[in-house]
Amino acid sequence: MLAAVLALFTSLCYGASNFVGPAISRDLPVYPVLIAGQAVAFAVSAAVLAAMQPALPGGTVLLAAVAAGVGNAAGLICFYRAASLGPLSLVTPLGSLGAIVPVAAGLASGESLGALKLAGLLLALGGVALASRRVGGGAPAGHEREAAAWALLSALGFGTFLACVAPASEDGVFWAVMLSRGALLVALVAVALWLAAPLRVPASRLPLLAVPGLLLFAGTLAYSAATREGDLSVVSVLGSLFPVVTVGLAFAAGERVSGVQATGIAAALTGIVLVSVHL
Repeated sequence: MLAAVLALFTSLCYGASNFVGPAISRDLPVYPVLIAGQAVAFAVSAAVLAAMQPALPGGTVLLAAVAAGVGNAAGLICFYRAASLGPLSLVTPLGSLGAIVPVAAGLASGESLGALKLAGLLLALGGVALASRRVGGGAPAGHEREAAAWALLSALGFGTFLACVAPASEDGVFWAVMLSRGALLVALVAVALWLAAPLRVPASRLPLLAVPGLLLFAGTLAYSAATREGDLSVVSVLGSLFPVVTVGLAFAAGERVSGVQATGIAAALTGIVLVSVHL
């Protein structure tokens, strides 16, 4: 019971962060929104590590954590770009296809696919095709098509994070969180400086900027705790329902999609759940 509650809390946190972050970035520059939230998450995890004083992780764990952080940074940048161009109700399910990446990595290492995962993959890919089209079979408008492309790129970044976070957690979840958040922060700042992106925001808005990062941090901790309390086959499915939260909030905020796109979104979400079984 506790594992299920923690996993559902993970979906709630991730889903809310995916809605709140892009909403904040509509009124403020994107990179301060991304950097501020992750800086808070990094500071909290560093404080916890300082209090616990665990042993230093090995080199393999360090490399995995850095890869996870860089992948997460790429996923966030692409996701926020997608959300600035198209509706979250379309962008979020496409971005959640990152769950396929660890499956592909498992297949490459010799794991069997299984009928359930195969069905999930087909549903997810078919859902993407439907979600990216309009009624009558026409292609989506330019901005919406570009949003779908950025969302799929974000899925690759998030998938890299998912594939690397398990080996990064071998020496403890807080090491994984802090090291990956550190790599994520460095990557975000580097990209912001390279693009000469605006970083100044009113001081009064800084507390608000921390909300998406804190939600992601809370969700990560809840998911790690859930995997210790219950079966991964159940926890991974319940923890993968965050797109439902984001889409629900987007609909509540007034977003609408066509019937064809709604069918595709539902198929993609169902496919992600099936892929996540025994992930």
